[in-house]
Amino acid sequence: MPMSNSAVQKLGKRLELPEAVSEEDLTLLEDLLIDYSELLTAARGVVDELCDIVEWPLGVTHRLKTTDTLIQKLQRAKARGSSTNLARIQDIAGIRVSGRLTLTEQDQLGDMVVERFESQGHKCSVKDRREDPMVGYRAVHVIVAVGGRYVEIQIRTVGQDLWANVFERIADIFGRGIRYGEPPEYGGQAVTDVISAMEGFSTSLYEMETEAAASIVSGQEREATMARLDPVLVALRESLQTIEGVRGRSAT
Repeated sequence: MPMSNSAVQKLGKRLELPEAVSEEDLTLLEDLLIDYSELLTAARGVVDELCDIVEWPLGVTHRLKTTDTLIQKLQRAKARGSSTNLARIQDIAGIRVSGRLTLTEQDQLGDMVVERFESQGHKCSVKDRREDPMVGYRAVHVIVAVGGRYVEIQIRTVGQDLWANVFERIADIFGRGIRYGEPPEYGGQAVTDVISAMEGFSTSLYEMETEAAASIVSGQEREATMARLDPVLVALRESLQTIEGVRGRSAT
């Protein structure tokens, strides 16, 4: 029988404490993730069906947070003085859809996702991170509530996805907290300057995507217009390769 939300919340309160996690609580967390895994599989099937319908080439991936990642998230929040309710965390189960989309098409796909899940009786909410980015991160998130649990569906343009991958690798090297506006764990001002540059890059990319979407709506040819973004995408791919090399050297 699935854990009640109150039981999940109490489990989270115990896990957020800096003391060693008990074997019993670790087992409960693993059981909870099994519930989320089944939910994620069902939601992925719905998303795959929708992506087969549209004409845009899209990539779909999914992931489930690990026990270690969840415990670290809870303890990091506690250390910041903002305790997190485990039962209300919305990104334990996540699906990511990305592709060569315009911003308009990104909206359309988000609407399709909401319509399909709501037609099945599930409540959805949308977080538009494009106008209100978090440390430069932009995307459209659809949060689907299923039986007291959540699945987060991220919809990204290819530019937003590449940018996020670059920033994720920077966070892997200099501290995961930078994704939430926290200072880097080391590297000082040099890393802070890199983060600021990435935020500026995100703003410039969004402005270009906005212009491209408006041009296509006004009648300009889609592929020729989208091709204007290619130099930026190439730069992001090169940055990702460079950072992967830095990350590889630091691990040896």
